[in-house]
Amino acid sequence: MSMSNNECFVIAEAGSNWKCGSYDDDLKQAEKLIKTAANSGANAVKFQTYKSQTIYVEDAGVSKYLADTGTTEKINELFDYLSMPYEMIPELKKICDKENILFMSTPFSIDDATALDPYVSIHKIASFEINHVRLLEFVAQTKKPVLVSTGASDKNDIRFAIDYLQKHGASDITLLQCTSKYPCPVESLNLKSILTMKTDYNLPVGFSDHSLDPILAPITALSLGATVIEKHFTLDKNLSGPDHKFALEPHELKNMIDSIRTVEKTMGDGNKIILDDEMELRQFATRSLQAIKDIKKDEKLIEGKNFEVLRPGNHKRGLPGRYLLDVNNKFATNDIKKGDGITSYR
Repeated sequence: MSMSNNECFVIAEAGSNWKCGSYDDDLKQAEKLIKTAANSGANAVKFQTYKSQTIYVEDAGVSKYLADTGTTEKINELFDYLSMPYEMIPELKKICDKENILFMSTPFSIDDATALDPYVSIHKIASFEINHVRLLEFVAQTKKPVLVSTGASDKNDIRFAIDYLQKHGASDITLLQCTSKYPCPVESLNLKSILTMKTDYNLPVGFSDHSLDPILAPITALSLGATVIEKHFTLDKNLSGPDHKFALEPHELKNMIDSIRTVEKTMGDGNKIILDDEMELRQFATRSLQAIKDIKKDEKLIEGKNFEVLRPGNHKRGLPGRYLLDVNNKFATNDIKKGDGITSYR
């Protein structure tokens, strides 16, 4: 799940932030979100597609975390209001294609995944669906890449999901470190688990971030090797709905993605070589064997008497300083002017 040029794959998570009223208003809001994500440089924009009756039992009650943020509706009623009509899916895909950004949406049931599958090239398993065996089986059988969020999951949950997906045909799986807290305090992000999961499961690992800061956690995750960054965004934090308050506003989203791309440039390819940018100072300032007086051919080379290990500046550069013990007390093979380097000896 990385781009062909090895860029981190950035998903702008619209979540339920498209919902604002009538179908036409919702679609216009979704279009604004898509354009915002595209203009910010995201690789994909992701929605959520579900029907309330396939998620919770009847009369599931009120979520404490939502109640703490001012959302007091029963969870069934809230999910019913936020559910995405299936007929909206192809319209969203069309807008995404026009804006040159990948369309994604997280399904919460087989019906959702069936409706989405013709329009998505990547499937996403939400944290709370990690043990939804029928959904895992369906997305695995599509043979498409699968992202698996791991919020509120332990190693047994993750191992089960990986094994089940692979058993049913999934070969391109990326795990996402995630903490199921909205917003998530920085001390609960547990970003070192990115390293643990990479080692334990030998799979790419990304990061689904629910913290408030647009830079800190994504950049830290990137430095730990995250191949995917997912972050909620909104048009305005003050809009009504459960996902707006912990989401990034447009300028924050762009700032995050710009920062990711800048930090990627600092990473290099990991090969320790002499870079073109270093070559001028390497020649000018790294120490080499330089004559401190004129040296005649066949003259004995003696450290401190006729040569030293010095920085050559603009003089002819000699052998690197590491050759000192090889050259000392040997003989010059040619005349060497004061300041120039010793390039050969016998």
